[in-house]
Amino acid sequence: MRVFVLGGSGLIGSVIVSELMRGNVDVTVIDLVKPRFNVDYVFGDLNNIDDIAGKIRNADYVINAAQYYFNINAMKACLKAGVNYMDLGGLFWMTRKQLELNNEFEREGLLALIGIGAEPGITNVVAEWIYRMHGTPISIRIRDGWISRSGKINWSVDTQLDELTMKAPVFEDGEYKYYDPASRFEYIDFIEPIGRVKTYLTIHSELATFPQSFSGVRYVDWMEGGTGFEDMIVIAKLFGDNAEVMNIKSRAYLRELLRTKGLLGYSEGENPDEWESAKVIFDYGDRRVEVEFMSGPHGQFDGTQYMTGLPAAVAALSRVNGKGVLPPERVIDPEPFINKLKEKGLVFYYRENRRL
Repeated sequence: MRVFVLGGSGLIGSVIVSELMRGNVDVTVIDLVKPRFNVDYVFGDLNNIDDIAGKIRNADYVINAAQYYFNINAMKACLKAGVNYMDLGGLFWMTRKQLELNNEFEREGLLALIGIGAEPGITNVVAEWIYRMHGTPISIRIRDGWISRSGKINWSVDTQLDELTMKAPVFEDGEYKYYDPASRFEYIDFIEPIGRVKTYLTIHSELATFPQSFSGVRYVDWMEGGTGFEDMIVIAKLFGDNAEVMNIKSRAYLRELLRTKGLLGYSEGENPDEWESAKVIFDYGDRRVEVEFMSGPHGQFDGTQYMTGLPAAVAALSRVNGKGVLPPERVIDPEPFINKLKEKGLVFYYRENRRL
């Protein structure tokens, strides 16, 4: 099997590449930056769709781990090349744009599996797992929390700033309503070592597909929080709009400042120390069913990196198939997929509480 990983030199892409190589897959990284590890590498710029299409021809899958702004370009390159596509999510608004390409992928007999990371990704598969066991709920709530002792940022700064500047969708009584980011919060108790976390309402990809995938649900929302999140809320007020100050875009300045201070990703020899957990909670009125999944550091990767990159690799190794632009809950058989994630070190907890 041959797989190309777009953005494979990055924080999450490197997890995907590592897992695929461990599975004896023929892997090639396409990126602007050469990977620090030993893998086949080709320079590629997702602004040039034709060039990318020429480079990925004859692949079985392309996994896009680049910034989600490039999802549509990556999908169009896959359509030109006749290759199956996966990515890590589109932050609701991009996911909805991606779904518009469904007919083109169906016509070509190709799969575009959108949002196969941790959240979205595992959250979607877990939701399908609960749905198959218990049916359509009244509400679905997704909660994400993390704890970091390193002070490092191991996720996309731009994505986090988008989450804290864009209106947050909530599905209520059959329609989407939009609220200011972080305008609602909820304290959630996660498994130790994470513990109690104040989670905040933000925009997220699951909201783009859950109301259709689980028809009849009346309420869906997403909240997140953890170490440094309140700091990011403040930072978003300064840098979120990407204003130009002294001829410098504010986000570009922030990224470079973090990199210069050694706060963006891990350096050689540093020990990752972040844990992340997410809950998918189905409410049925008379009972509540929830599944929590968690990852801590795994070798050279911290919990967030590992849990985000692993699912796409597992999907490719499982030779996932389908036609059209589809979210994970519409493509992946939950139980064997979750068992694979367990074998790879993720832990899952199931709880069911009945009201008397």
